[in-house]
Amino acid sequence: MRLNWMTGSPALLLTAGLVLSACGGGAVEPPAQDVSAIGTVEAEVNSPIYDRARAYAAAHPTRDGGTWNQWCGSLMFRFGELPASSARPTAIEAYRASRIVSTNASTALIGAFHWWDIGSAGHVGADLNGGGGTVFMATYNLSQSWGNAIGVNSVAGYSAKTGARYLGWSMDYAGGRIAGGGGSPGGLPQTTTEFDGIPGEIYYKRIQTVGQRDFGYTGPIDGVTGPVTEKVRVRITARELNNRGTPRTSAQEDGIPGSIYWTRVQTVGRSFGYTGPIDGIPGPATYTAEHRICGYAVNRAF
Repeated sequence: MRLNWMTGSPALLLTAGLVLSACGGGAVEPPAQDVSAIGTVEAEVNSPIYDRARAYAAAHPTRDGGTWNQWCGSLMFRFGELPASSARPTAIEAYRASRIVSTNASTALIGAFHWWDIGSAGHVGADLNGGGGTVFMATYNLSQSWGNAIGVNSVAGYSAKTGARYLGWSMDYAGGRIAGGGGSPGGLPQTTTEFDGIPGEIYYKRIQTVGQRDFGYTGPIDGVTGPVTEKVRVRITARELNNRGTPRTSAQEDGIPGSIYWTRVQTVGRSFGYTGPIDGIPGPATYTAEHRICGYAVNRAF
């Protein structure tokens, strides 16, 4: 497998001496698009990242005048406007430098990177709408072609067509992220918990979505709380508290609320209608303030 240059600005990265990623599979894939056994992209509400990908493909149907085939990592780097620090020679090396969130493609967030083990260099694509149904990639194995080996397929479709082993998804590409990524499939409305302190399904879905992105949550995005979701909720709330001053609570790391956490909830809670004592002892009014603070945080997380 050749190692070549991929660039957002060819002269800049060539000068910097960065060798960037090609992707795996055979050295040359068949140029004729064979849509048999390729998954279809289901109709869905398209995200802004989807719209950006369509615009990018329209502006760059070829890679520097040639095919995008075998340049999956290059497409991710250029389209995602990723930092130079995320550059890797191959997709599989970028995979090894990324944090895999889950091997369940259906839970992937908008802007996630999907990874496959194929050939010597691997393969990667960007999820445009979340859920693994519309993945932007450089290959001839597409369900919708938007140029010369550039377009979309589903995770299942690409896997079935190529026999590649799916490795999972991450929000980062060797530390780099697509701007605006992190939303859940189909999008989520804002939670009213920020204003009334009453937790509900949307509130918990937003907590689970942020938890999946930022705190290692691997459960479903179903809006049903439980011990793991509750721990994530505390961590999100604690992060918001820590962002607003001191003393710092360790609940951001361990999800365990203590006296400092509750004192900070009550103190910050003054901005959310809390009028009780600042004593570090939780009660109904403190819990309401806690939910409002968390609701504020998750409404601004994506």
